[in-house]
Amino acid sequence: MRNLATEIRETSVPRGAISIWWLGQAGFVLKGQNAVLGIDLYLSDYPGKAPRAYAPIVQPAELTGMDVVVCTHDHSDHLDPWTLARIASASPKAVFVLPVGCLPAVAEILPVEATIGTRADARVEVGEIDILPIPAAHEAVTDELVSRRQGYIIKLDGIRVCHTGDTIMYDGLAERLQENCVDVLFAPINGRDYFRSHRGVVGNLDIREAADLAVAAKARLLVPSHWDLFPTNGANPGHLIEYLARAHPEQPCHYMARGERFFYFPGRETVGEL
Repeated sequence: MRNLATEIRETSVPRGAISIWWLGQAGFVLKGQNAVLGIDLYLSDYPGKAPRAYAPIVQPAELTGMDVVVCTHDHSDHLDPWTLARIASASPKAVFVLPVGCLPAVAEILPVEATIGTRADARVEVGEIDILPIPAAHEAVTDELVSRRQGYIIKLDGIRVCHTGDTIMYDGLAERLQENCVDVLFAPINGRDYFRSHRGVVGNLDIREAADLAVAAKARLLVPSHWDLFPTNGANPGHLIEYLARAHPEQPCHYMARGERFFYFPGRETVGEL
């Protein structure tokens, strides 16, 4: 039986590449030659939260050997105290990176020396990993919101990965990504509408916007996210592929299966085993 945590630990990443796992919703694990990084890992399933469409595919207590864990904002499916506390116990050397306005949410579960609060456009380094926070408009850009909601451009082994966080389009987003030569773009595709907004569900990029952003930013590869976990707030990634085929047939895009391991080589993508 496949054990995802063991697979992450034991995967050997070729030089010049990174390995990516998608854990569902907006959660990813990146692995390079010497570091393992998690982003928006939401691995809990207990009463009081919106019901998941499926159980977590890995237990956070099994994620030993994590070096950096990044949270983009203060919604529980991106910054989950239950998940973070168990990763901190399993990986006691891990550093946790999150917007400065989110620090109070982890003050009682993470040691202060293991946390870094970030501000938009102020670069930080954790070991050999370069992290550039950028604003996220979930659904607006204000100083107060950006202190709690950000995206991150992460440079790992020379490869630049952008996780936009939860965001809609705003002036300057595509330009930021293009200026930083983003290789892989993780972008939400679940969109927004009147009825979800009326229920207090804050919206994101829709399918066309995510595709158009990847093209405008000249991203080498688009990976859609944030579409599968909550049935009332999802999207069909097939519609993204269809739109790209018609409107942007030269834009590479990779649909990730849940729990898939994907090796990314700049300029030549490889899926699965080498």
